[in-house]
Amino acid sequence: MNISEYNFKRCKLCGEMRASPRYQLPNTIIYSCQDCTFHFINNFDEISEAAEGSGQLNQKSIDYIESRIDEGTHLHPLRIKFAQSYTNFSDGKALDIGAGLGHFQQQLNAHGVEVHGIEPSTIRRKYAEEKMAIQLRSELVDDQYWQIKYRHYFDLITLWDVIEHVNFPRETLESAINLLKPGGLLCLETPSRETLSYKISQSVYRFSAGKMSLFLPSFYSTAPFGHKQIFTSSQLIQLLQKMGMSIIFLGKSYINPRKGNKIIIAATKKEH
Repeated sequence: MNISEYNFKRCKLCGEMRASPRYQLPNTIIYSCQDCTFHFINNFDEISEAAEGSGQLNQKSIDYIESRIDEGTHLHPLRIKFAQSYTNFSDGKALDIGAGLGHFQQQLNAHGVEVHGIEPSTIRRKYAEEKMAIQLRSELVDDQYWQIKYRHYFDLITLWDVIEHVNFPRETLESAINLLKPGGLLCLETPSRETLSYKISQSVYRFSAGKMSLFLPSFYSTAPFGHKQIFTSSQLIQLLQKMGMSIIFLGKSYINPRKGNKIIIAATKKEH
């Protein structure tokens, strides 16, 4: 899809021309679909070297990466255990979309899994290769590299804190599901629009006639690879079901599925 010609009246979730500006933030606008109520901002990433400057792994970029290298790593053992609850992936094949520095890939490798990783950030790919000896691919999941060579190939596909970042979430999920074997497992985690802070922020915005947006700006970002959309759990469930997936888990956290600020889903691809 050509991002330069995209009309933001077209909802990125349901595709209907029913989206309109809803919340004006300091640096962007949140659009809301009148049909499916999906929320997304009017910003796209241009996946290119220009988006990251030279894309070179220099000392400045290394220092930045290493200042944040431990963020989220405590979640990977929980994610491994979570995936193991729904599939026996030993000696299987897995694809980690939005692999970052490849930490989750490392953990899967330790379980004897053949793992492939996708990471659009050039400096993160280079860091993973040079500092961690992990090879990650730059081609996005809808690229022919994946869609032709790896169709119905993977037993497990993961999108950990990824779907909120991509330009086109529906197309990303469709492309990922194309690569799953029948009966294969898809796991994803993403921020939830159903949190109290989001709901309160919407109310404050309305009652202040747009003068106060409270926490809404913290949910979205126009920075490269920032948050472009936030889902409700029902939106993701309905979307995955339309794509031929059976939902086997829906929760808000790994420790206590009823409490948390995330949407965590495990779904299997229906056998045909």
